[in-house]
Amino acid sequence: MGSVNFGEDVYINRLPDIRYWAKRMRQTKTVPEMEIFDSGMLPAARALVAEGAIQPPYSICFCLGFHWTLAPDPKSLFFMTAMMNETVPWGVIHDGMTDFTLLATAIGLGASLVRVGFEDSIFWAPGQAVKHNVELVQKLGELVRLLGHAVATPAEARAILGIRRV
Repeated sequence: MGSVNFGEDVYINRLPDIRYWAKRMRQTKTVPEMEIFDSGMLPAARALVAEGAIQPPYSICFCLGFHWTLAPDPKSLFFMTAMMNETVPWGVIHDGMTDFTLLATAIGLGASLVRVGFEDSIFWAPGQAVKHNVELVQKLGELVRLLGHAVATPAEARAILGIRRV
């Protein structure tokens, strides 16, 4: 939801570009996921919603742990969720994840969207790697249930995200 330093590089994502792609998403009936890599991106996202460039349904994903972005720390989640509209579905991506601690924190703070996969990490606990993505999904499902929640079915996930089945 904006430009950000990624290590020694800069990812440029200007607000006019975001407005353009938001318009294309509306035209194609694509439900936007607004990825937040830095603290200034959430107010920018809220401003784009307020001006009507981005319209519901949409979700927010806090992207933590990427070099020079929000730290993969519960404090980052506490800070960012304090600025949230409570009705917006949100979740977290944890780059370089070594365990499920941050995912558990997000669930405890009300995240309805949590994810795992080899794109982020092969670990579910310190030193505990898996060989297949399905093992990560199974472990995350166990965690969600242990924390007193249910894992959404595909139909329920579409409803949470406002995605219509085609």
